[in-house]
Amino acid sequence: MKRIVICLLTVFASFLLTAAPKGTVNGDKVNLRQGAGLKFPVVGRVVNGQSVEITRVIGSWLEIAVPENLTAYVSEARINPDGTLSGELNMRTAMSSSAPILGVLPKGTKVERLDKRANGWVKIKVPASSGVKVYLAAFLVTYNSAEFDEKGNPVSAQKPAEVKPAEKAPEAPAEKPAEVKPAEKPAEVKPAVEKKPAEKLELQGVLVKWKYSTVPETAYALLTEKDGFNQAFVTASDSALLVKAENKKVKVSGVSAGRYGDNGAIILKADVISVL
Repeated sequence: MKRIVICLLTVFASFLLTAAPKGTVNGDKVNLRQGAGLKFPVVGRVVNGQSVEITRVIGSWLEIAVPENLTAYVSEARINPDGTLSGELNMRTAMSSSAPILGVLPKGTKVERLDKRANGWVKIKVPASSGVKVYLAAFLVTYNSAEFDEKGNPVSAQKPAEVKPAEKAPEAPAEKPAEVKPAEKPAEVKPAVEKKPAEKLELQGVLVKWKYSTVPETAYALLTEKDGFNQAFVTASDSALLVKAENKKVKVSGVSAGRYGDNGAIILKADVISVL
């Protein structure tokens, strides 16, 4: 009985460690997009104060799991009376066979109808089991950037070491004393984590002075376009590079110098800034 309880506690602890980080929306009617960028179609919205489950940080965008209020349109022909699907079914962003596909539901999935249409389309709630991911601008969500590594993956998503239940150690024979061996040279202790070289990054955009900056690390921002979204903050050992490229479309090459603030924006330490 004791062993069963220990195993259950171990499984529960592993579940807690692998839970995805959460964030809170801090803007009104924030657009959800099909991809990490303004070029992707809007597939839904979230509202101020809504909690979202963050699966990845991609530059100045967040990849999130399906919010509870996300909906899609499907053809009603494959929905059985009990709500299960008789075959695979495309979820689309609008009532049209040419509308972007949000995801594909496998046969047997149970769906929740929200609205029936006379033309054969029906609005459904996107099931959490669909695996669909949607994206929104990172600065519109308050979250803890320390919960993600330099590549934007959740730190908590890394698989914890397996914990095995303690077992009773075998007893040494009473009649035989433990053998005393001469002291040996201790094994060389190596660092637990081998430091990897910084990952090279290359971004394009418009380099501008960041009017909201209060520290040198965020004095310059790389926007997707003039008055567009902020992709990263840019620093350089030679500040003349930044001044020369100010208000111009550039290509920036360098390495990540970490993230700044609750929105987790990348700080890019530039080696080369090329005016395009």
